Amino acid sequence: MNSKKEGQLTPLVKKIRRYFFVYGGWVSVVKSPFFILALLVSAVSYRNWLDSAWTDKVYDLIPSILGFSLGTYAILFSIISSNVKIVMRSMKNGKGVSAFEQVNAAFFHFIFVQCVCLIWAFFFDGNIVADVAKLLQPSFNWVWWLFVALRSVGAFLGYLMMVYSITLVIAAALAVYRLALISDPAENLPVGRDGGGSSSGGSASN
Repeated sequence: MNSKKEGQLTPLVKKIRRYFFVYGGWVSVVKSPFFILALLVSAVSYRNWLDSAWTDKVYDLIPSILGFSLGTYAILFSIISSNVKIVMRSMKNGKGVSAFEQVNAAFFHFIFVQCVCLIWAFFFDGNIVADVAKLLQPSFNWVWWLFVALRSVGAFLGYLMMVYSITLVIAAALAVYRLALISDPAENLPVGRDGGGSSSGGSASN
C-alpha cells in the first residue's frame, strides 16, 4: 500500500519540481514585477485582509479566473500547429529549457497559484486550530495571542496569493503574445512554388 502511494506521489513531486525549475524558481517569483505589484497592493490594502471576509473575495473571484485559465490553456495548446511546437522546442535558453516549456510553465504557474490560493482560503475559513486555541486560552493565554498573530500572517499570505493570481493574468497574456510572434515555418514557403516548377517544365518542353 505504501509503495503504491509513493509511486503516485513521486512522479507528482518530480513534475512540480520540473515546472518550478523551468519557471525560474523562487528567484524568478520574488523578482517578478507581477509579484512585487501584488505585494504592494496587499500591503496597502491591509484592512481587507485583517478582516476575515477576504476569503469571500477569493470564493467570488478565483473559481471564475481558474475556469477561464484552464479553458484558455487547453484551447491554446490544442490549436498550435506541430511546426510551431517544433520551432519552440528548438528555441532554448542558457539552462537548456525550451520556449515551449517556458510558456507551459507560465500558464501552469498561473493555474497553480490560483489552486493554492483557493485551498488556503478553505483551510483559513474552517480549521481546528482556532478551536484548540480557544480551549487553551483560559490556561495558556499566550497560545491565543500566538494564534491571532499567525492568523494575521496567514490572512496576509492568502490575500497576497489572491492579488498575485490577478496580476498573473498579465503574465499569461504576455505568454500568449509571445506565441503570436512565433511564425509557422510552413507560412514562409514561397506561394505557388509547385506551380512555378510545373510552368518552367512546360516551357522547357516547348
